[in-house]
Order: sequence, then structure tokens, then C-alpha cells
Amino acid sequence: MKRALCVAALASALTAGPALAQSGVEIGTLTCSVKDISNMVVYTKERFDCKFQPASGDTEYYTGSITQIGLNLSIKKDFTIVWSVLAPTDIAGAPGPLSGTYVGVGADVSLGAGVGAKVLVGGGDNSFTLQPVSVAGVVGGGASLGVQKFKLE
Repeated sequence: MKRALCVAALASALTAGPALAQSGVEIGTLTCSVKDISNMVVYTKERFDCKFQPASGDTEYYTGSITQIGLNLSIKKDFTIVWSVLAPTDIAGAPGPLSGTYVGVGADVSLGAGVGAKVLVGGGDNSFTLQPVSVAGVVGGGASLGVQKFKLE
């Protein structure tokens, strides 16, 4: 049952992200820097300090945490993720619009310096897509792949 649920979540995340991205409006950029990582091989939790720079308006600050269920053989020290934030319409002016829970799939590979991608869909009314722009400063080694939940507050 758990396996079927994970497969369904993975399939949903893979199809929902690209569909929303095709019809979405880029409303800004979300930059998150890791502040803590806990890795138990099949369960990983990463905590972040995040900054949302909307296309228009004031910068907003969030805290985030990514929980991953899947294989994680990584030992990472420090990294920053930059996402392009897409929404079905331009929501300029709404305070704290990104708060909420996102789901998706993530993969990382590193040896010294490395790369990774986390495509996530969710937020208020499941109306946002976080599309990876870059992952910078990954220090460490290993690889990971899994279903992820990102909570942004």
C-alpha cells in the first residue's frame, strides 16, 4: 500500500508540475539556503532559510523544510537552491502567498561540488510550481532520489 501511494505521488508530481508550468506566470524567485540536514538513508529532513523576490513588490522571508522518503546516500554540508515561482495568474500584492505544503520529486548527485533538482507543486490551494533554476554550493558527496514534501512558512 505504501509503495502504491509513493508511486501515485511520484506520478502526480511529475505530471502536475509541467502542466502548470506551461500555463503559469512567473511571479518571482525563491532562494533557499540550507541551515540543517538530518539524513537517515531512507528518510531525510533539510531545513532552510528562504527569500522570495517577487517580480514586483517587497521581498518576503520564509523558513522551509524538505522531508524526503527514498534513497539518500549523500553527505552534504552546504547548498543553496534557486526556484522560479510559477502561478496560474499574477498574484502581486498578496502577502505570504507561498506559505503551504509542496510535493514533488527530487534528485541530487555530487562529488565535491554537485547538482540537484527538486520540482515541487503546492502552496496555497496547490496553485504554485517551484521550478528549479539552479543549485549552488553543494559541498559533499553521494546521490539521492525520492518523493519530497516541502513545507514553507
